[in-house]
Amino acid sequence: MNRYKFILNPIAGGGRAKSMMPVIERYFQEAKLEYEIYQTSKQQDAIGAARRAAEEGFNIVVAAGGDGTVNEVLNGIVGSDAALAVIHGGKGNDFALSVNMPKDTEAACRALEKAAIKKIDLGKVLDRHFINSVGVGFDATVASRVNRGIKPLNGVYAYIYAVFETLLTYRPIEMEIELGDGRKFTQKPMLVAVGIGCSYGGGMMILPNAIQDDGLLDICVLDQMNNLALAYHFPKVFSGKHVKLKEAALYRSEEITLRLSEKCPLHMEGEILISDQMHFTIEKQAMPVVFGGL
Repeated sequence: MNRYKFILNPIAGGGRAKSMMPVIERYFQEAKLEYEIYQTSKQQDAIGAARRAAEEGFNIVVAAGGDGTVNEVLNGIVGSDAALAVIHGGKGNDFALSVNMPKDTEAACRALEKAAIKKIDLGKVLDRHFINSVGVGFDATVASRVNRGIKPLNGVYAYIYAVFETLLTYRPIEMEIELGDGRKFTQKPMLVAVGIGCSYGGGMMILPNAIQDDGLLDICVLDQMNNLALAYHFPKVFSGKHVKLKEAALYRSEEITLRLSEKCPLHMEGEILISDQMHFTIEKQAMPVVFGGL
């Protein structure tokens, strides 16, 4: 019998996650399923809570929040026997979308009860795991702006606003990019995206051909372009058509190293990190995940 531990971020999605609690409790009580809900109180709290849940024998740990909550829960249970699950509770919810989890909370609870589990790949950089995507450069600067809050905008609308605001001041920095097969090149890209899933920023298909369990990182390097061209082509990212641009180069590799001329932000599923050297690796089918439909 499955035991469920919900790690709920009460401020995720402007309170959306907290508003789901009555629905979750009613469903799991009526279904007579064993569950507990833990509400986080500060950043990084979900890591410890998820780790304790796995140690206590909860075999399904549910991130009830946004992609940042997912990342913390992931890093808490990695290496244990617990499976990762998610409910739409944040602003972007890209990981929830990637595992076909229904947006409706009650429908998501039904999917959790069914517990269709599949193992997918895990990425790692700067000593931290990720399960969807990481961006370096322009998009990380945008994500940092979104994290500071853009009232009254949420989700993809906040991201779009931050894109155009960042355009006014952003200057690309030089990067040496080295792939796992030894290919190495230096350029000043607008951004480098590395991922296992297809989207970030609330549905932007930055890596449209990514496969979650192929043992390879998908990489998009978008070369420098002027602000007008970037603003014109930006909408193409929602359909993945940006990959046809001459400035876009796509790669697949088991690892990639970025050496930057100065420290730069990196956004990892809602979290912002800073570094001037980043070595990305992949662990094939290392994380059992609950899917909303297989």
